[in-house]
Amino acid sequence: MIGQVLRYGLLFLLPFIVYGLWLVIARRRARGHENEPGWRDAPLVWLTAAGLGLVLVGFAFAAIYDGGDADCTYVPSRMVDGQLVPAELRCDNA
Repeated sequence: MIGQVLRYGLLFLLPFIVYGLWLVIARRRARGHENEPGWRDAPLVWLTAAGLGLVLVGFAFAAIYDGGDADCTYVPSRMVDGQLVPAELRCDNA
């Protein structure tokens, strides 16, 4: 679970990291000029939108390629003789 949070957190932060790297390079090139770029000039709405877009692409990719085992069947929880039997995943291991 923590791995997924870190994965999607990194996807969200990726545009900000790339902008920060660009900012470092741009400041070195503009050293001494009056129009040095800074974080106050950052297009935060666009960076946030790009981060959310990357997270959505990550969700779609995970839904397509991180699918479960095709030979498994989900059996929901049920009552048997007055006892609650928890849900389970039955897999055919041939």
